[in-house]
Amino acid sequence: MATPDFSALPSVDEFVDRLETLRTALKNAIVAVVTAQGEEADAAEFDLRFLPLTLSDSDLEITALTLNNDETDPLTLHFSDHNDVELDGLSTDDLVNLYQVVRHATEPDA
Repeated sequence: MATPDFSALPSVDEFVDRLETLRTALKNAIVAVVTAQGEEADAAEFDLRFLPLTLSDSDLEITALTLNNDETDPLTLHFSDHNDVELDGLSTDDLVNLYQVVRHATEPDA
């Protein structure tokens, strides 16, 4: 039986660094799109696939997106149950999904 060669795969540390780089790029892109949209920014059609532990209700709707003057937490999502979540509290899949939703809203025929 042949032994698989995993030498081409990144190390765990390198993989984690790549994932953090992706998450940072996604968060920055979301903030840029929301900043450009101003008060028109709306992610009401965005659904979390992976709820943060602070959110237990599965029927949550985003009621507002708030830009913060904080580099660590630049954007807050406000939910219908009065809970707030910072971008860092979202899973990577949810960051991608949110980016798609806010980006789609900026398209001319959206």
